[in-house]
Amino acid sequence: MMKPFSKHLLVASVLAGCSVTASADTFSIEEIATADNFRNSFPRDLNEQGFIVGVSSFQTNVDIDLSQLTATQLAALGITDIEEVTELTPAQYDYIVNALAANVNNNFLQKSIAPYQAFMYDGVTQSVSFFDQPDDVSTITHLNSINAANTAVGMGYGAYKPVEFTYKNADDEDVTRTYYVRDFISRGVWYQDGQTTTIAPPDQSVLGGESALMDVNDSGLAAGYASIGLSPGATTTIDNCTPAEDSDAIQTRPLEVCASELWIDLHNATANNIAPILFYSRSNYASRRSIYDIRGFLWQLDANGEVISSTELGTLAERREDDQSDFSSYAFAVNNNGIAVGQSFTYHPSRGPIRMPAIFIDGEAIPVTESDEYYWGSANAINDNNRVVGYLTSTRAANLRNTGFYYDVDSATLETLPGFFEGSSTVPSDINNNGVVVGTGEIEPSLSSSRRRVGFVYDTAAENAEFINLNDAIACDSPYFIVDARAITDSGEVVASALKTEEYVDGEGNTQTRQVSVTIKMDPIEGELNNCREEENKVERSGASFGGFPLAGLSLLGFFITLSRRRQLKNIKKS
Repeated sequence: MMKPFSKHLLVASVLAGCSVTASADTFSIEEIATADNFRNSFPRDLNEQGFIVGVSSFQTNVDIDLSQLTATQLAALGITDIEEVTELTPAQYDYIVNALAANVNNNFLQKSIAPYQAFMYDGVTQSVSFFDQPDDVSTITHLNSINAANTAVGMGYGAYKPVEFTYKNADDEDVTRTYYVRDFISRGVWYQDGQTTTIAPPDQSVLGGESALMDVNDSGLAAGYASIGLSPGATTTIDNCTPAEDSDAIQTRPLEVCASELWIDLHNATANNIAPILFYSRSNYASRRSIYDIRGFLWQLDANGEVISSTELGTLAERREDDQSDFSSYAFAVNNNGIAVGQSFTYHPSRGPIRMPAIFIDGEAIPVTESDEYYWGSANAINDNNRVVGYLTSTRAANLRNTGFYYDVDSATLETLPGFFEGSSTVPSDINNNGVVVGTGEIEPSLSSSRRRVGFVYDTAAENAEFINLNDAIACDSPYFIVDARAITDSGEVVASALKTEEYVDGEGNTQTRQVSVTIKMDPIEGELNNCREEENKVERSGASFGGFPLAGLSLLGFFITLSRRRQLKNIKKS
């Protein structure tokens, strides 16, 4: 087993210590320590008690088994004989961890490495593992929401376990291979005080099914989604995984591997039917499809996380007879009135199946708009005044752009948010009971499909309300560049993702710098906004460019994986 050479591990950070508090003009900042043995931190939610939940990304202390790598991977690493390797360079280690990322790696002869793990901060940052497998590096876990009672909910993907499969080849010789498969795709998880309860999906027939909890209100009503049945297309494909009895075909892998390959292909698919120039361009929006038809659900949970009752949520339309793909809905948030919001598949007149924002009342899915101007969208949050925020996607200047929206459930009225400028792609992520919205938005107009993003705050109740760049709400010499504001409490506290620069030593012993994502907690104070954009651009700030957000979820994680892979390949070729 190989780990990165110890002297090549992270050696310094621009900021000393785990938690730093800095004075700012309208917010004070506290950096929340990243969980041990992880490089990046991304918050998902916080409550009035100051508890924070989120995900850590990129494990930094994984034992690497070089014998599992393919010849192509070893060649990319510059390794010709694994027996001669005594330690890995940082670039080699980074490449391997990303190449084996679970839910991306489709080589089931390799044990995948989880790119994310849940964390909770209650004064101390702790990694949270589920399923009684704290040491299994292949288990992905998420914590998505935490309520006033400090009950958190999330999801976990099953660990990859070895399964031997023997078949006879064309020469009638036994061939045995070891594959790595999961007991289940995912499970929704309730978590409190170190105790967990899982939520089983209605259909577990293939790969154990999937479920997730995305939000929980103060009464223990949890919103999420779960598998209810295989899609028509997946049923046909999976049936073909096993050769017919009268066939001469040789089955060289177990059914679970064949089905898992299909699930990963669908999970990582893009929504090319909404590409800006149909048939001549590709969409960068992840469609996140499945082998299953998924439905949004509301689960009423007791004090131990056990299900008291459940409500299946509908879709914005019925599946067409000629549509063989999964047709699904998803609940992402629920307020204390029991109204849920999220997404549902429906059909665009010229683009086919699309995901659009949905409001769920008494199990029925209600659209926020039926305009065919929009190709995609999501309702991401709802407050206790039944005000919803989310985004709608349309084509502008030959690119897909997101427009933030504000929807009043009681009056059924929709307003679009102004953004930083006309055409700024904007994704609201939360709204508090005072009508203050936070999220991420583009600040630099250009024709590029990828433009610089910042975290924002916008008060819908204020006269002459304006989008506020949160980087203007902190000192201009702050080491942080805020890219995404994830959640806001009624007292105005914000939890956000920010970039900062740290130093490390490369494989040649040279000091290099890289940007990492950290979680920051922002507390409002009396003061005035700066205008940091007038100042000289800093290296830390100039690099924060993000593409379109397929969901108001973990888009930043995908950016960091892509960016780090490009840098790793470049560094490996140099060494």
